Amino acid sequence: MTRKQFITPLAIALFLAIPSISFGQGKVLITAPADGATLDALDENRLVYEVDPGPRGDHVHIYVDNKEVGILRKLKGDYLLETLSSGKRNLCVKVVNKAHVPVGIEQCIQVTAK
Repeated sequence: MTRKQFITPLAIALFLAIPSISFGQGKVLITAPADGATLDALDENRLVYEVDPGPRGDHVHIYVDNKEVGILRKLKGDYLLETLSSGKRNLCVKVVNKAHVPVGIEQCIQVTAK
């Protein structure tokens, strides 16, 4: 067996065994509130999230209706939303780099505040 024949199967095996570590793209998961939920506008509402920032991300920002409302350094936790005005609201968690620029990894949900 030549060296080239040995390396190729080994490289393929390693690639298949650990693709999430070497090629992970990151993800955001908002676990609460649920997409489409109705929230009490005057109550303390918490956004619960879990993030894998991927190779280009550093931390996350929270947005309400496209306005940044929080910067979070933890990759798993919750964020107390300030009083929401009544109506449909768009809540987003976006992964950003060290320069606070979104890297394209995000999740957004819509809720209704009453």
